[in-house]
Formats: sequence, structure tokens, C-alpha cells
Amino acid sequence: MQRAALGALRAGPRPCPPPARAFGGARPVLAADKEALLALRRRTGLPFVHCREALLRFGTDLRQAEAWLAQRAQEEGWSKATQLRGRAAREGLLGLLQHGQAALMVEVSCETDFVARNSNFQQLVRDVALATMAHCGGGGAAPAACTKRFLGTEELSRVHGARGAELRDRLALAIGKLGENMALRRAAWLAVPRGCHIAWYVHGSPPKTTPQTPPDNPPDPPSLGKYGALVACRAPGAAPPSPEVAALCRQLAQHVVGMAPQALGTPRDEPRGDGEGRLLAQDFLLAPGSTVAQVLQPHGLTVLDFVRFRCGEGAEEEEEGGAVGR
Repeated sequence: MQRAALGALRAGPRPCPPPARAFGGARPVLAADKEALLALRRRTGLPFVHCREALLRFGTDLRQAEAWLAQRAQEEGWSKATQLRGRAAREGLLGLLQHGQAALMVEVSCETDFVARNSNFQQLVRDVALATMAHCGGGGAAPAACTKRFLGTEELSRVHGARGAELRDRLALAIGKLGENMALRRAAWLAVPRGCHIAWYVHGSPPKTTPQTPPDNPPDPPSLGKYGALVACRAPGAAPPSPEVAALCRQLAQHVVGMAPQALGTPRDEPRGDGEGRLLAQDFLLAPGSTVAQVLQPHGLTVLDFVRFRCGEGAEEEEEGGAVGR
């Protein structure tokens, strides 16, 4: 026995057998799997680990994998939205859209400017603007008179988007992806009859991202920013207005953004100085020394109505009342 042991020592250590392959281990990732993984990631925007789990479940059937991911993201989004409810959401973006004789401005809020610059959040704002425009009647038949309509959080939440889902479901998906509290805060829709014109202006636009606009939507995607204004004007003669008049209307919308009027007023109003809140009595932003009414009068322009939004405006009061994130 002693001799056998000495012989074993002289022969050296025996080579270890190769490790047994576990039957439950993950299979190697093939080139085709990588292509499917990248395609699923591009189509859903969800983390790679979730996309890989979907492919392991459904193989190369991307439609089933995408549907499963959408359902899971929706469930996780609603869960995350419930957890984050009540956190301050004072940042965000406005989305402005004009189509035919109508124009729309929406506000979607988030917690940080970092998320407001994210392409997924910006696409959310565009989607909300497009869906709300369709909900309000689009830019089809012109109304008989200038019409203005405001929508709050509750009504916006129930608006149906391009794929039939309500906007609150679309919002929950974005909350699940980006991890911040968000809210569909408000919207304003303005429509004018034939022979009238709507001008708009947006300020504080974020870095541009590529919008995902379906082909059946209006050709121009919504414009994004922190401040926005819509101004309804009537000019003499038939529509459309001359380029000179259209440019003046746009300057007027820029004035509304910069000077924040509180009311329209009348052309006969006397200016009250720096604190003037009536639009027509204010000093025109681009022609100091002349009131808005004095600048418009030679062109025969009449201001019918206007709307101005500042992103985050009134959010603190809403938070105190428990409105944000609900």
C-alpha cells in the first residue's frame, strides 16, 4: 500500500475532469439573437435585460416579445407612478401645435430638467399634443367664431392616443422608463373662423431630438419649449394674411411670451406704466414707445384672444392642494 502511494506521487497529479454543463444554464448568444435583441431594444426603449428575457420566452417572435414587454412595462409603470405620486414636479415642457384653423398648447411636467431633455419625455409631450388636438376636433371645420377651450389633468388623462390607449396609460409607461413623477397638467385649444389667423411663439426650446410622427398626423411635429403663446388675430381682406401681417402676428405672440399680459383690453385703454397688464395698452416689445394697439392699427389688425403658458406656472399651489401627480 505504501509502494502504491509512492508510485502515485511520482506519477504527478491527475488532470481534473472538465466541469459538467448545467442543463439549466443560459444558452450562448448567437449573432441572430443579438440582432433580435437590438431590434427589440430600438422598438421598445426598454433595458437590454428585459428584452433578453422576452426573447428567451418567445424566441424570434418579436411581436409576442414586444407585446409581453409592453404589458410588463405598463404594470411596472403604474406601480412606479403610485410610488412617486406626490413628489414635486415643477419642470417639464410645453408642446405647441397648429393645424388648419386651430392651434393647441399642452404642458407635461416632470421633476427635473434632466428628464425634460430626455428624448423619451419629449416624445411623450409630442404624443400628448397630437392626441389632444385630435380630441378637440383637430384643425378641420373652422368654427363660426373664435373659440377657446381649456383642459385640466383629469380630462387630459382620459384622452385617447394614436393606438387607442388613454394618455394616463402612456404617462405611466414614461414614468416607469424614466423614474420620475410626471403629470399631464393642462392644455389650451384655440380655433378661429375663416378670414382669421392664429400666430404662436415658443421660447426655451430644448436640444432637438427626432420626433416619431406617424404618417397620418399633421406634417409639422409639435414645437417644444418652456414658454409659449397663441394669439388669434383678424386682418382685413381674405385669408391667408400677407407675409407682412403674418410676421407681425408672430411678433405679437413673442410679445405675449415676454410681457405676460393678463387681459386683452381695448384699443382705447390708456397705458398705466410698467405694471400694465392689458395687452393692447402695453408698450410693444419690439417697438418701444408705441403701444400694441398703436402698432396694430395701421395694419387693420384686431386681436380676438390669446393664451400664454409658462412651464411650472402655479405648480406650487397645486402641490399644496394635492393636485400634482393625480
